Amino acid sequence: MKEKIIYVCGECGYESSKWLGRCPNCGKWNTFVEEVYGKKKYIEKNIEPVKISEIKIPQITRIKSGISEFDRVVGDGIVGGSLILIAGEPGVGKSTLLLSVGAKISQNGKTVLYVSGEESFTQTKMRAERLSLSSENLYILSTTQLPVIKESINKIKPEIVIIDSIQAIYDPEIPTTPGTVTQIRENANFFMNFSKNTNTAVFLVGHITKEGAIAGPKILEHIVDVVLYFEGEPRSNLRILRAIKNRFGSTMEIGVFSMEEDGLKEIPDAGALFLKDYNKNLPGQTIFPAQQGTRTILVEIQALVSPTYYGIPKRSVIGLEYNRVSLILAVLEKKLHFNFGTHDVYVNAGGGIKIDEPASDLPVSIACVSSLKDIPPLPESVFIGEISLTGEIRPVKLINKRLKEAERLGFKRAIIPEVNYEEVKKSSLQIFPVRWLKEAIDVSLKI
Repeated sequence: MKEKIIYVCGECGYESSKWLGRCPNCGKWNTFVEEVYGKKKYIEKNIEPVKISEIKIPQITRIKSGISEFDRVVGDGIVGGSLILIAGEPGVGKSTLLLSVGAKISQNGKTVLYVSGEESFTQTKMRAERLSLSSENLYILSTTQLPVIKESINKIKPEIVIIDSIQAIYDPEIPTTPGTVTQIRENANFFMNFSKNTNTAVFLVGHITKEGAIAGPKILEHIVDVVLYFEGEPRSNLRILRAIKNRFGSTMEIGVFSMEEDGLKEIPDAGALFLKDYNKNLPGQTIFPAQQGTRTILVEIQALVSPTYYGIPKRSVIGLEYNRVSLILAVLEKKLHFNFGTHDVYVNAGGGIKIDEPASDLPVSIACVSSLKDIPPLPESVFIGEISLTGEIRPVKLINKRLKEAERLGFKRAIIPEVNYEEVKKSSLQIFPVRWLKEAIDVSLKI
């Protein structure tokens, strides 16, 4: 194996024979690091093309973790042979979550190997005692050396392997430091081949950069089967697990947890979780039944519109798509002649949740006009609808699920697209079907 010196971008993994100030692939500056690289030849024998009609699909068995919120996100259980990457901010609870998952699975008779590259045996044991976790089938290994991990895997033959974290793992055969692009890429490739060849589910914990992206080469996200993000507000005990990529299930599901002193607690009924501090009938706030996979969560949309004292008005958006809010403001100005050009506009989705569905257009628009005019919207109401560039209210999906959850939580009225009105089943809610944005504002604000 002949070694050579190459330069690798620490952001995207782009390789160059010479040092470059700016990466031609991702455009980042000063990200190239020198690495000694030896080309390894991987030769797989006795592999021939097979007709797709001759390929037999085995019955897929899913391993239940015993944590329903986690199982919901990964697709009703862990698929054998899958490679799962979970990323999140430092201290958000990634290790706590996976140690809990490993312990629950091992209590059902499965052998689990938890490899900690960042904590000692004692630290991991203290964490397990704090979480009241114990099992004869849960093995702990504190090392960063890949050869030691391989030896332990061959000896124990686990059905689940948890690597915490992939950035800490070091292969002495690769002459670079831990956490470099080459180390992460080659070690991730090993775990991918291991999981597929042995039908063992492997979890990789990933660090994230200050920009919020997963640290290491982009190929890390491509080779894994599932990418999970574990999110949480710094001053809140609320934690949300969401799937960004999932080859075995939906990417629309979220799992909701609460970080308590004795570990993570599931919140199965999260419908009203983000309405704890909701004050009824205030200007600039509306309620939107957001659809997160199969569950409906009622979210408070908050807007603050105030006169600007600078030449260019400020726009600040948290929890929603910035471009989508800009589009809504443009429609309000063009079609309904509301003047937002001389006002700063701040829009926020309460509770730190992220909303990316166009059905939130109507509640955002009502909240903005309500704050601008300082008039509270229709009380005890939910707002649902997508807004087109012509000011028309477009239909949305799963209207009955959204209305049912709003009814369950005590709301009395709903402003919905006119097209969806025919789909509505029996409901105690007072329904206001609207076709145009002007109609919705007239009904909601009576102006």
